[in-house]
Amino acid sequence: MVESARQNRILAAVPLNHYARLVEHLKPVDLAAGQVICEAGEALDFVYFPTTCTASLVSHTADGGSSELAMTGRDGMVGVSLVLGSGSMNHRAVVQCAGQAYKMPVDVFQTELTRCRELQQLALCYVQSLITQMAQSIVCIGHHSVSERLCYWLLFNQDALLSDQLNVTHETIANMLGVRRESITQALGKLQSAGLVASGRGRINILDRDGLTDCVCECFSLVTAETRRLYARAERSPITDAGLDDFQEPLVEDALLHRYQDAYDFAPVGFVSLDKSGQVVQTNLAGAIMLDVQRSQRSPMAFVLHMNVSDQARFQDFHQEVLSGKCRRYCEVTLSATDHRPEMMVRIDATLDDVGDECRLVMIDVTQEKRQVAQELDHERLQQMQLATQPFMLWFKDQEGRLVSANATLMDDWQHLATDTTLEKVDFKSMDIDFRAQPRLRVSSSSSRGA
Repeated sequence: MVESARQNRILAAVPLNHYARLVEHLKPVDLAAGQVICEAGEALDFVYFPTTCTASLVSHTADGGSSELAMTGRDGMVGVSLVLGSGSMNHRAVVQCAGQAYKMPVDVFQTELTRCRELQQLALCYVQSLITQMAQSIVCIGHHSVSERLCYWLLFNQDALLSDQLNVTHETIANMLGVRRESITQALGKLQSAGLVASGRGRINILDRDGLTDCVCECFSLVTAETRRLYARAERSPITDAGLDDFQEPLVEDALLHRYQDAYDFAPVGFVSLDKSGQVVQTNLAGAIMLDVQRSQRSPMAFVLHMNVSDQARFQDFHQEVLSGKCRRYCEVTLSATDHRPEMMVRIDATLDDVGDECRLVMIDVTQEKRQVAQELDHERLQQMQLATQPFMLWFKDQEGRLVSANATLMDDWQHLATDTTLEKVDFKSMDIDFRAQPRLRVSSSSSRGA
């Protein structure tokens, strides 16, 4: 779960009904530091969605010099040129910090851009975010010190990796920032003396994020705030005028949310949350399929409208019991047939959330189970009816010869099968008659056909 593709922010924001289709084409790939994902001018075969790695778009000069134009991590993707209609990148994409990404074939990605409006919108938002990052880098190079730019680089990678340790060399950072290696070593030395970082061979540990935030240039807050604004608009989330401190989400909480998100989304049972009025406020993929609704649907919908009219009043009583905190049982209802599925019988277990505002339902499909039980009961009733109406006598005995069942004809006419002198009074309900132990029992041949 920790290595889920939905750690990537673009994939995490894609509605589940579309993501369930995308995930079949997403393959995890481990990327090493310094690995070239794609060369400038070459046709792209895959689109990459980083989850625990970072990559840079790098421009090279004729004499071999290089400079980093923008960085991408779990907030973005490698292959944005496809969103703009080009099949190749104008710049080289190089892995900076090793980790994992998920790749998708180019043809699948291009098809999904036309099928999933949300994916297209999210990809375009990331293109705009990259443009903002590139434009700001021009200002940063001309007006800010190496130390400030280094803090920017460290903070960006920390956010992208969800880790305080960056496995990267001084030389790599120097190549990305377009400065001498000695300048990076000197700047890191000052940050280490201030207790903000700990630099070792091939790694940098971030010890004080707040301290780095105080030392970074304003470019970092501008770029991150713009990225947040764009994604909030794409995800239809409320946008606040919060500053940088409010923007930074707790990294541990974010990792835990992603850890359990897929377990909720793709559970084999339906999870549905109702408000106090019985309106559906949230559902996982299985729950949406059971109710035959789109998870991205924004208009409120009453849960009882999805079930047969005969079950609605009973469920409403059940819902009120849950809200009162007194409910300790389950409820079984029948969901009405839709254009995409037949009638479905579900068992519903429910509990109240900690705040007391939402009723959390767990729905289990028991259609086959109920049908099987009904068929067995119908079969048993048919057998009993046939036995009861047989004109001849029937009895059934176990391996020890004891009577275990008999039809009505045998029970009613038992006294005619033996003489009064040899007949013993027997309680047939006890079903403990051993026919082998009745040597004097006389049965006429005309009345024993069923035996």
